[in-house]
Amino acid sequence: MSARASRTERAAGLPGDDVVPDADVVMDTAFDLPAPPAAVWPWFVQLGKRRGGYYLPRWVEAVTPRARRGLRHLDDDLLGLQVGDTIPDWGGREATFTAHEMTPPHTLVHRSTRDHVRLSWAIVLRAQGPGTRVQLRLRLAGVRHRTTARVLGGAADRLTVEGLAVGLRERLTSASGTDPAGSPGGEDDGRMATVSRHVDAPPTAVWDVLADGWSYSNWVVGASHMRAVEAAWPAAGSKLHHSQGSWPVTLDDEAVVEVSKPASRLVLLAKGRPLGSARVQLDLRSEDGGTRVTMTETPVSGPGKLLDNPLADVVLARRNTEALARLAAMAERRTTPGA
Repeated sequence: MSARASRTERAAGLPGDDVVPDADVVMDTAFDLPAPPAAVWPWFVQLGKRRGGYYLPRWVEAVTPRARRGLRHLDDDLLGLQVGDTIPDWGGREATFTAHEMTPPHTLVHRSTRDHVRLSWAIVLRAQGPGTRVQLRLRLAGVRHRTTARVLGGAADRLTVEGLAVGLRERLTSASGTDPAGSPGGEDDGRMATVSRHVDAPPTAVWDVLADGWSYSNWVVGASHMRAVEAAWPAAGSKLHHSQGSWPVTLDDEAVVEVSKPASRLVLLAKGRPLGSARVQLDLRSEDGGTRVTMTETPVSGPGKLLDNPLADVVLARRNTEALARLAAMAERRTTPGA
């Protein structure tokens, strides 16, 4: 799951910016969760060392000592956090955070001082359709090696937050009893790859590309060419037929529409031999004159479902990042190359 904040999110002022106004380093991350802010909020309230822990994916916690695994349930005894309360933090025996500002269920700001470094950590939850857009901002002042902190610290922060995002999504999905597509849970194992990007075109333009079944092989990585597209595409239940690989070695597969909400959501059950089937969900929402496109892929059958390891997740995320880049280029109708 990508945790990259958009350019607009990075530029926006957030609660807590005034706690460390002279920050040397600012790290912004953001991700989407499939539950409203009111459902997400208590998970952040109980977050912390010797509290709810840090929420990580199942595959990480499988090799983590039980005492260090994050809770997978809400504990009423940990939900009474108040402004001024101090909680332990990782990073040393004396490391702590103090709750500085709380506006349930949208804003939680922590502050801390570690030797010569002052920092603030803002957690902002915004309603996004039926779900939540989470933005985290870490501000640090008194940093001696700023470039190292920005580059290496920023990479470490993003990686850590990506783990948090997956861990939270697993917990919220389990609590709601639904999978990412909003259907009854139980078919997948909770592992998924989610990527997101901004497209400089309105949701209707992005949808036009998705609705053109014959363009499928132009943006889906691995699909070599189309063989047939049913006339009803992209209505629920309709199919498209494509091939994967390079001639003369190709495999014939198909994708079936499970959910179709024009200019909003498309959910496909895509068959991709030899790895099996995967549920692919594309969510579109208006953002800064364009569209925020979020793509989530969940293996549901075959060898792909059994490859429950970080390398497989990385490969899926990289492939789908490229797919969204191709989709963006088509929706934007570019006349010059873009990122």
